[in-house]
Amino acid sequence: MTSSRPVGGYWRQVSTLMGGTAAAQAIGILSMLVLARLYSPHEFGGYALFFAISGLLALISTGKYDGAVFLARDADEAAELALLSLCIAQAAGIALLALLPLSALLAGAATDHPFLFMLLLAPATASGGAVAALTAWATQIKRFADISAARLLQAAAAAAISILLAFANWGEMGLIAGFVAGQVLFAAMLGFRLGLFGYLRRLRPGTVLTHAKANARFPRYLVPSEVFNYLGAQLVAFVTPALFSAAALGQYSLGQRVAAMPISVIGSAMGSVFRSAVGPQHSTPEDILPLFRSTLKRLCLAGALVTLPLLVAGPQLFAFVFGAKWHDAGFYLQLMSPVVFARFVVSPLSVILLLAGRQRLDAILQAMYAMSALAAVGTGAWLGSFVAMVVSLTVFQMLLYAGYLIISYRLAKDMSAR
Repeated sequence: MTSSRPVGGYWRQVSTLMGGTAAAQAIGILSMLVLARLYSPHEFGGYALFFAISGLLALISTGKYDGAVFLARDADEAAELALLSLCIAQAAGIALLALLPLSALLAGAATDHPFLFMLLLAPATASGGAVAALTAWATQIKRFADISAARLLQAAAAAAISILLAFANWGEMGLIAGFVAGQVLFAAMLGFRLGLFGYLRRLRPGTVLTHAKANARFPRYLVPSEVFNYLGAQLVAFVTPALFSAAALGQYSLGQRVAAMPISVIGSAMGSVFRSAVGPQHSTPEDILPLFRSTLKRLCLAGALVTLPLLVAGPQLFAFVFGAKWHDAGFYLQLMSPVVFARFVVSPLSVILLLAGRQRLDAILQAMYAMSALAAVGTGAWLGSFVAMVVSLTVFQMLLYAGYLIISYRLAKDMSAR
């Protein structure tokens, strides 16, 4: 007989996390209405490039030990694994400061402010890794209200600083500085609420080393896997300024930021709670398939409600909401709307691969995801068309998301049958 014990509590937790995230995203939406009129597509393009680079470095900086937090057997082990991730991320941020003398060489082609670009990259990496580690820890011990409060502070700070710096004529660096400040404040607030410093004082190096060795498969398999996944999602940001223009990237990135909002509010909340609910600390094997099916149905319904308006009238909506200069952002998002739907539905559920111990399979699929992005970029470069690149990306990634969903469902079914 199949158990449904965790399902009721699961949806209460989704509501808690989603409520705070929705408030944060409401601030983000309101601020974007202002920022889109204060900053040009070219400046949004410079910000998008910084966001892509810092995101990749932050992802690597934890060694992906934050993924191991969800497999912790108890609260103490979850805390120790989170602190291991956190310490590695801070070391990575400090190491980046050593590259400041080379800032003109490393970032000179990407921005008019290479020193400031590189200087902000260090705290962006360290705080990004801290956010991943602390969020994993808070999720595993079900501190969803604390995550929501930290996200609210992050959104408010990023919006306020970016708007103020626009009036100070900081250009793209205003958007970048606002993003970094918001991320630092998120990590600081969540760390304070979790009692981070008390745990750090009690942390024993020997215990940390033991956890690092016991979970070595995460950096071995998950780092390459996540890098491939990230490149699949962000390769356009890395190559568009060189192949086409920063303004084209700015248009594309605004569309992606708008698409990311419902994913953050609904998909991310459901995914975080689903990941916690199906972990060994909170459920039995027979609970996994009912939770998977329940989450899949609700994600499909919510995803359809989110993406249908973009598919039908994306360019018109963007021109009306953000101004006529952002018409192309809506057009690019209209082309990508099937992928937005697929990502919304599949990404929260793909954690099943990790829970099933299929890190190697996940790495292979992520490599294919990155290759699909590379093929789309190649198509766009060959035809000399940014639109051709976006259309190719949509087709290739839809096929991959379909494969991900099929594999995830089969694994959930196998895990429940054990």
